[in-house]
Amino acid sequence: MSLPSLGAPDQVAFFLDFDGTLVEVAERPDAVRLTERTRNALSRLTDATGGAVAVITGREIADLDRFLAPLRLPAAGVHGLTRRTRSGENHAAPIDEEFLRHAELLLAPLVLSEPGLLLERKSNAVALHYRSRPDLEAACRDVMDELAGISRGIQIKRGKMVFEAKPALADKGTAIIDFLKEPPFAGRRPFFAGDDVTDEDAFAAVNKLDGITVKIGLGETIAQHRVAGTAMFLDWLHATSLAFMREVAND
Repeated sequence: MSLPSLGAPDQVAFFLDFDGTLVEVAERPDAVRLTERTRNALSRLTDATGGAVAVITGREIADLDRFLAPLRLPAAGVHGLTRRTRSGENHAAPIDEEFLRHAELLLAPLVLSEPGLLLERKSNAVALHYRSRPDLEAACRDVMDELAGISRGIQIKRGKMVFEAKPALADKGTAIIDFLKEPPFAGRRPFFAGDDVTDEDAFAAVNKLDGITVKIGLGETIAQHRVAGTAMFLDWLHATSLAFMREVAND
């Protein structure tokens, strides 16, 4: 993997997707595993950059924390609808209760009638996973389109074997922009890595800021760089964290 120079550790801000980037994609969201090697790399990067490392994910932040523990990093959850700053301050978009009621009425019957589908309920979003039932892709897409049609201000995000519905109030790109207004991220060049179509908003935002964007795996993208898979990216992250720590130690 070849990337342009990141600059000194105090000049770069790391923003990293979680599933497919820091962990391999699993059959179920609760089956992923963050390795100790990756956890240590994140810890080193955090130390070397003075805390300018954040995870930008579709998961709930509390869910993310369970995988990262004992690390507790700045994070944006539910595709930017929630955000926790470096200082621990929490921000969240208003909950759309009507949309969530519509989602339950439309999606729960389909999931109950079709074994293998998984409905993931979040604080302000719902995700319909069909990894175990790829034959139901069209049915899942149709019911999510129906949900968007009866729920004002709702957008459908398509990911790897999943459709997600959420209010169109924020996205991964707006979350990164908000982080870059605050210490320790402000004034640094942003770096973002992600693997899915749900990361394209973040790629767009970081590209506009003259940052560095990395797409992991296959698929069309506006990211500037690409790496073949998660394992290769994690090797690079590990090596970069060690190099940054050496640079800090030599200063």
